[in-house]
Amino acid sequence: MITLKMFPRRNAKMLTVIGCTLVVVLMLYKLSGPFDEPKNLESEPHTEQVLSKVVRDESSDLLTQSPEHLKKQKEYESRIMANIQKMTAHKELKRKMDHDPMGVILHKKPSLLDGLGRVRDLEEKEIAIRKNVVMESQLKHKIVHLDLKGAPPKIEYLKKLFPLLRSFGATGLLLEYEDMFPYWGKLEFLSAHNAYAKGDIADIMEVAEKNGLEVIPLIQTFGHMEHVLKLKEFSELREVPNYPQVICPTNNKTMPLIKMMIDQIVEMHPGIDWLHIGSDEVYNLGECTRCQQYLLHQQFGKNDLFLHHVKKVAQYVKENYDIQPIMWDDEFRKVPLMAIQDSQVGQLLEIMIWKYSSGIMVDLRSDIWEKYSSVFSGIWIASAFKGAANPESYITNINDRLSNHKEWMEIFEMYKSTIPFRGIALTGWQRFDHFAVLCELLPQAIPSLAVNLLYISERKADHGALARVGDALKCNSFLNLDLQYLEYANKCDFPGSAVYEVSQKLYILKRDIDTMLHNSHVTGWVSDYNIEHNFASPQHVEQGLQDLSMLLFDYSKLMNEAETALADVYDEYTVKEWILLNVKPTHDKLQKLYASSTKLQEQKYWPRRPLDSEQTKEL
Repeated sequence: MITLKMFPRRNAKMLTVIGCTLVVVLMLYKLSGPFDEPKNLESEPHTEQVLSKVVRDESSDLLTQSPEHLKKQKEYESRIMANIQKMTAHKELKRKMDHDPMGVILHKKPSLLDGLGRVRDLEEKEIAIRKNVVMESQLKHKIVHLDLKGAPPKIEYLKKLFPLLRSFGATGLLLEYEDMFPYWGKLEFLSAHNAYAKGDIADIMEVAEKNGLEVIPLIQTFGHMEHVLKLKEFSELREVPNYPQVICPTNNKTMPLIKMMIDQIVEMHPGIDWLHIGSDEVYNLGECTRCQQYLLHQQFGKNDLFLHHVKKVAQYVKENYDIQPIMWDDEFRKVPLMAIQDSQVGQLLEIMIWKYSSGIMVDLRSDIWEKYSSVFSGIWIASAFKGAANPESYITNINDRLSNHKEWMEIFEMYKSTIPFRGIALTGWQRFDHFAVLCELLPQAIPSLAVNLLYISERKADHGALARVGDALKCNSFLNLDLQYLEYANKCDFPGSAVYEVSQKLYILKRDIDTMLHNSHVTGWVSDYNIEHNFASPQHVEQGLQDLSMLLFDYSKLMNEAETALADVYDEYTVKEWILLNVKPTHDKLQKLYASSTKLQEQKYWPRRPLDSEQTKEL
């Protein structure tokens, strides 16, 4: 029986519970803050769980209270829980917005997420104005690298592409021809049979100029000279006889060859201000007998030999053509500052620092930046918008490339006040080197290039920025950034968009095929052993390969689509190579599996074990 005398105590107890709960909530809110990253919800209990435990602990006492007080208590609890859920949802939304998005749905009405994104943008701009900060990029040059070796896009395609590159903020082109350049005279053997003609180079220069794109040719002069050294006519210039990559810097015929190559490149690119002379990944240095003797006679180390050669090349470019040479930086990373200063190579060269994967701050420490800034008057950085995953990759994961550019922009912001950054080159490799297979082709990576050019210019990759990219590329549904979320191919309308669509379809089909081949019915009953001995359960074969006919049909259809799409951009040789590398092997595998599965399902009687016994073979 409840007496009036008991109310004050129970009221006090109820208020104590509510007060303690509010204190817990406020402490959690204070500790985490509404804009902090949420803690790991798997390792720590939810706030709601903590509150529920407190309420359960007092439930026996609350049962003795009046209905009015119980009602008030539940109202208080409901408000507290609502506030907690609101705070948690806000923090989760903030976390998702700060994380790299998986893509953006196009042509939809703005959602709550879009509105919050715009509010956040306005807040950032307001803060920047208050701090008198200019949010625009200070990188004057945004150069798009076109890797042409072994897979030269048609000139007509490049004519359509250049205006698009300019519209996304590109200011120039880094053209790496390798064997696609039309060398002549004594050097005609350096050109591939499907190399550009002189008239093609003139067209490239003309269209680039019309679109305000500065051209920087890239010519290898030390490492990565496979296209030259693979040939019998120039094999004697190899540093290592069996490795046609690095040219011997002490051979008397080396510099005359390099000078002739430079002369022809410069002649076909009148009016250029920069020439990239390569010289990255000089893996074999000072290993031949001639170089060993030279080092001994000159009292040189291998670093000195490297500096001596690149200085001669840079000097030739600068003194004969008044053109500024640029060079890759990786070999300079291991050369001591004193040696670089003594060589005075910094007076001739500008350096291009490249890193295409994550961990830029770890690999390029502050001492490297200090060394470079004390030597070189012009410093470039180089990212990758494609072709930096695996040597056999055929499709670009945009999120990986975006992460690389985000890291580079952090580096830029960190050092821009002390380092003379000249610009950035967004590299896009079609092969890892001359002998490598084709990797990610240019047309399928145009969305990646657009996203990253926009990010460099505006430091944005939010919903609004991605929607602008999707609209500019005339994509009709979803602009995917992360391949793990790719469910259907996105249709766009930009130069080479059919190649982009085919690459997505191929990725989805191969994933579906892989899923089929790894289901338990196939791995357990349709193994190579089962096929070889024609010994399997027809039911399991049927269940495991029920999608095989459809996948084979779709794959055959895709092969025809790929040939048509690629033919709009590339010559017949590149089309054939890409099909042989990326499509035909899986197609052949599916056809073979289809024939084997049909045979397995037609079997009506099976032999006694062991299957490899002489008796079984006789049957």
